[in-house]
Amino acid sequence: MEVRTGYAEANNISIYFEDMGELHHPVILLVCGMSVQLIHWPDDFCQRVVESGYRVIRFDNRETGLTTRSHVKAPPPVMQSFIRYRLGMEVHAEYNLDTLVLDAVSLLDALDIQQAHWVGFSMGGMIAQLAAAHYQQRVLSLTSIMSSTNERHLPGPRWDVLLALLKPPKDKSEKAIVDAGVAVINKLQSPKYRVHDDVLAFDVRRAIARARRPMAGPMHQMAILSTGGFSKRLMQIKVPTLVIHGDSDPLVRLQGGKHSAKSIPNALLEVIPGMGHDFPPGLVGRLTGLITGHISTNYAVT
Repeated sequence: MEVRTGYAEANNISIYFEDMGELHHPVILLVCGMSVQLIHWPDDFCQRVVESGYRVIRFDNRETGLTTRSHVKAPPPVMQSFIRYRLGMEVHAEYNLDTLVLDAVSLLDALDIQQAHWVGFSMGGMIAQLAAAHYQQRVLSLTSIMSSTNERHLPGPRWDVLLALLKPPKDKSEKAIVDAGVAVINKLQSPKYRVHDDVLAFDVRRAIARARRPMAGPMHQMAILSTGGFSKRLMQIKVPTLVIHGDSDPLVRLQGGKHSAKSIPNALLEVIPGMGHDFPPGLVGRLTGLITGHISTNYAVT
């Protein structure tokens, strides 16, 4: 599969992207979750979607991978901000999710793409939902995976997961960094589709070798907290919407996906038993089928 790569000057930053499939095919824009790189959209997943007749674009959000990062020296106050958010108090951050939405829209502008089918997971699902609400002319369909409306009344992550995310590596050695990454992924894994630690370690090393951005997680978390709940905004969405969520997600609980589906007019909800907060190889075929099926049901693939 040919992969076209490059940088797009968009919304005053430089966004790294990968572009796959025939240029004249309908575009599917893949939006990553918090702190992760475009490689976390599995290659097999992208290949299958391209073979289904689509042009697939995946990119690094600001802070991550090869895209521009903020020059912040000290970590932002995530825990204090999380408490403020939970108490209904305002959270101040360098930018919020609306900035990340504009980044993605500006990427489409730079690539001269007027409309796309938006597919996002976790924070990327939030970005895609907000894009469908506020840039309706740019969104043909919406698929939101393991995401939510970010409302304060929704249950938060399991505490052991939250602590694992916040726990730093034991030291600055590569082994310590890899071990910490594997520990986090083990907390997020789909219990029905578990992957061996050796495979997880390989994936973590691959991500580190490409770009290690330890500030990406805190900066994205601050963007989410400062945005607050946005379910009322989702009532404006008119495009066909599919919400996919696992019933074993320990980070973004199932109630989050259900609330997105409830808030978006005529949205369909697909709950996958045994799925956590990841893209295990055992689910790639099903996820690909759900997404392409959702799109082809509403739009003929040419």
